[in-house]
Amino acid sequence: MNVRTFLVSSFFNDFQGWPLWLPVFLGLGIVLYFNLPIEPPFVWAFGGLSFFTLTLWRIRLQTLRLLFLSLGFVSLGFSAALFRTHLLNTEMLHYPLPTLLLEGRVTQVELKPTKKGSLYQRILLTNLEAETPEKLPQKVRLTLKGKRDHLWPGQVIRFQGKLNPVTEPSLPKGFDFRRQAYFNGIGATGFALSVPEVVGSSPSCRTLLEKRREEITAHFLSHMPAPVGAIAAALITGDKAAIPDEVRETFINSGLAHILAISGLHLTIIAGVVFMIIRRGIALIPPLCLAYNSKKIAAVGTILMTFLYLVLSGFGIPAQRAFIMISGVMGAILIDRTALSMRTVALAAFIILLSTPETLLGPSFQLSFAAVIALIAGYEALKNPVTHWVVQGGIFRKLFVYCGGLVFTSLLATMATLPFTIYLFHRFSLHAIEANLVAVPLTSLVIMPMALITCLLTPLGWGDGPLRVFEYSLNLLTQIAATVSTWPGANIGVPHPPIISFVLVAGGGLWLCLWQQPWRRWGLLPMVIGFMTAFGGELPHLLIDGQGKLVGLYDGKALHVSSTRKGKFTAEMWQKYLAAQEIKALSCEAGVCRASFQNTPIIISYDKENQPCQKEAILIRLEPSQAACPEAMLTLDWFDLWRHGGHAVWFTPEGPRLEKVRDCQGDRPWTRKAIHRKDRPENKEIKEKPFLQEF
Repeated sequence: MNVRTFLVSSFFNDFQGWPLWLPVFLGLGIVLYFNLPIEPPFVWAFGGLSFFTLTLWRIRLQTLRLLFLSLGFVSLGFSAALFRTHLLNTEMLHYPLPTLLLEGRVTQVELKPTKKGSLYQRILLTNLEAETPEKLPQKVRLTLKGKRDHLWPGQVIRFQGKLNPVTEPSLPKGFDFRRQAYFNGIGATGFALSVPEVVGSSPSCRTLLEKRREEITAHFLSHMPAPVGAIAAALITGDKAAIPDEVRETFINSGLAHILAISGLHLTIIAGVVFMIIRRGIALIPPLCLAYNSKKIAAVGTILMTFLYLVLSGFGIPAQRAFIMISGVMGAILIDRTALSMRTVALAAFIILLSTPETLLGPSFQLSFAAVIALIAGYEALKNPVTHWVVQGGIFRKLFVYCGGLVFTSLLATMATLPFTIYLFHRFSLHAIEANLVAVPLTSLVIMPMALITCLLTPLGWGDGPLRVFEYSLNLLTQIAATVSTWPGANIGVPHPPIISFVLVAGGGLWLCLWQQPWRRWGLLPMVIGFMTAFGGELPHLLIDGQGKLVGLYDGKALHVSSTRKGKFTAEMWQKYLAAQEIKALSCEAGVCRASFQNTPIIISYDKENQPCQKEAILIRLEPSQAACPEAMLTLDWFDLWRHGGHAVWFTPEGPRLEKVRDCQGDRPWTRKAIHRKDRPENKEIKEKPFLQEF
């Protein structure tokens, strides 16, 4: 059999797996949209939708029809992303505003811990008003530090505040905070300079729900010691803000970070517990059990309870995926059918991507779907032989299969999410499997059932007992994470891999999991190539922060920065991206830092009055240049950062090669614009009314 015959026969024998690829084609269209260098005209969305409708027509040739359908779903994904961007139309702030008297409605409140252990508030504010000609964003995130009265969603507050633009990526092709903020509707960040004054109340269904979530979070924080109360709140309401950074790091380093996020694991446990309680409860009432189908009643109750948990937890992407899948399984029970697991995953992905296309670029979507697709594919491949082996054995085989299932699940989920963890977070843990072997059963059998029972019994005044068990089990979970995080190999940094290696691994993994015929094994080839090329990326040698606060020089081992006090978050981001072993301070004196790389002098000046000029040197001036230096190899100053954002420099035999943040972002609605002072609304108003200058 030649290759062509093998491919044709494999495709038609595996034809039932073709619908599983529809969300993949939808995702390709979304990726195409977000990688455009300029924002396309809105009419293109209607064009893509029209092309998708055209591809639904029947075509005689099956292969040609599938090709057109594939292109149609790509165009549908493109159109969905363009529609979403246009309909949101988030007003983004591009430059800092002066201190203003602001008034707005609180829609969300988070409690964040300080280094000393106290809590401060971070709020979302909408319906913003201020006496200024500037066009204010629809929603802003503000920090309220110091001892302030607890604010609640629905309150209208007035205060003196300062608004700043959302931070740009810390380096070219880095994580785009502004794009994330745009699709969250957040146009600016800032902080309050005065104590907020509550001037009214404007409740709505959404703010009432947020207030209830905040009350539950505050209950756990006040009735349980830190950091257990913060972890409990994260598991119930999805609010992880109060978890201290060091605790969060221990969970990440031990491979247990997924437990802190409301994911499919939590929703599935709740669904299983609710289904069992309802069905067994009905079985205890013979007349009810004989008159009605307890299994179907339990299915309806499970859908309702998981939906309530989804609402309470804040509609996280993994929780949405799990709810759609659980609803599919319970719906199949209601109509006496068997749910097809992989198809429910495809349906969940399709619904989420069509409604919120931007989630494809986030770690929640990628990690959640990677894990569940790998688990379903793995168990489908082993289901028949394992079932046959267990049926022929006794209790010991069942116990062995259960223990082996825990190991297999941890191994498969860890391997499936490993490429995404490396690409997104630039590190991984060698001990994730061992940690999950203990933590996942503890979470499944004790923590989540106790969380459910605590929430049900606390309003009745009977929640103290379950709360104590809940607290003890969370303490044990925290100790497991802290212990594993201290083991050698718990936090291995990996330099940022090339995008092509990530695409090869992800594409090969999808090929391996979504097909059923033997040709699925061909997916191993791109995965192997992707892993082999993952460590061949060319890392930048010099990084300049777009805000002009920090410059970093990477020598292959350590990251040398111009300041250890300014831009600490940016320095940490660079360190993870480069997998640098440590951060060191450059030698600086009188406002000038000096270094050398490959015999090329590097001079960094942050003092406007002291800007040295040296032949064949790279000059980084964090203030506007006072005088040109034509004999320098390269000069970058404040105006370059203002126009183009952060810079990355590679030293090559042909000379320095630059990449700029805004060139990589393109001209998109969320990209920060370099707007001159004379073109800002306040100065335009003064220019149009020159008589005001006399006053």
